[in-house]
Amino acid sequence: MKRDLEEILSRLAALDLVRSFEKKRILITGARGFLGQAFVRVFSELGNEVIALDRYTLASELGASPPEQLRGVEHVDWDVIESEPPTYGPIHYVLSLAAIASPVHYARRPLDCFDVIVNGTRNMAELSARKGATMLLSSTSELYGDPIVVPSPENTIGRLDPWSVRGKAYDVPKLAAEALVAIFREMAVKIQTVRYFNVYGNGLAEGDYRIMSKFASAVVRQVPLKVYGYGSQTRSFCYLTDAIVGTLLVLARGDGVPYNVGNPEEVSVHALAEIFAKIGNLTIEKHEAPKEYVEEPRRRCPDIARIASLGFTPSVPLREGVERLVTWAKEAYQQNPAPVSGYIHTSRQSR
Repeated sequence: MKRDLEEILSRLAALDLVRSFEKKRILITGARGFLGQAFVRVFSELGNEVIALDRYTLASELGASPPEQLRGVEHVDWDVIESEPPTYGPIHYVLSLAAIASPVHYARRPLDCFDVIVNGTRNMAELSARKGATMLLSSTSELYGDPIVVPSPENTIGRLDPWSVRGKAYDVPKLAAEALVAIFREMAVKIQTVRYFNVYGNGLAEGDYRIMSKFASAVVRQVPLKVYGYGSQTRSFCYLTDAIVGTLLVLARGDGVPYNVGNPEEVSVHALAEIFAKIGNLTIEKHEAPKEYVEEPRRRCPDIARIASLGFTPSVPLREGVERLVTWAKEAYQQNPAPVSGYIHTSRQSR
């Protein structure tokens, strides 16, 4: 993680972004999540005062590690669904990151997922309006559905099914959140929106249960890699450091219209499994997909022309990012293993 942090800070300096994020007061929701914890570290290192909000019980159930005690960071156990948090004094930036993003988890908690995304976004937008803060909305590439155009530019929203597992709990609420911030922007609230494309990297909990954490877990536990179906569906994976730098570029210099944040290096799931299999000397097994995965899009790849115009270039290729994740996971997943689940590999000794 130290390498990631140093890399982020170096790139922010090269892009002349450090001054935009120094000595500020920043509120982050979903602060114990994968992205949330990374932003907390970066803002702390830049000398900011950070109010890190999360629902502690839920975060722990979803596999989040305990909060780090960092300079200038106040951790607050708060449910963004209920209301604005009690905040005193100025707030310069609000990062609305709270969401249940794993298909396994949001299939089990659809109402929680819906409420966190929709009501949490509104509460943070109202707080931003009251404080005169600039808000960041964390949105998703899921809005492209089975994309009409690949690579997908920001103006090609796909068909979303509100009756599907993904649609009702995650995709449609994320679209509603974007509609909410569009309304608040008309009320002169400063809001930037990013659509993340499959962000991964150091800090991704084993209990996340998405493909990168599951494959990394297989390497750590030395069990076969599971691929659902033929593995022909494609994704474009963005390493954490690229996602953080891209987000802060948008927050500082964006025009208010959503930006894709991702790496247009498109790869099939089977090809991804082969990378992990080679690193871990593992075999690959084909399995029938559980219902949470039946509806998944066949392709996913961002058009990053808009964010590139701000100075963004992804710098971590897939193979390097996977190696960095696996190296970190070999220690982290032993120290903080995921709960036993039908969706993740367990060790041979526990089977």
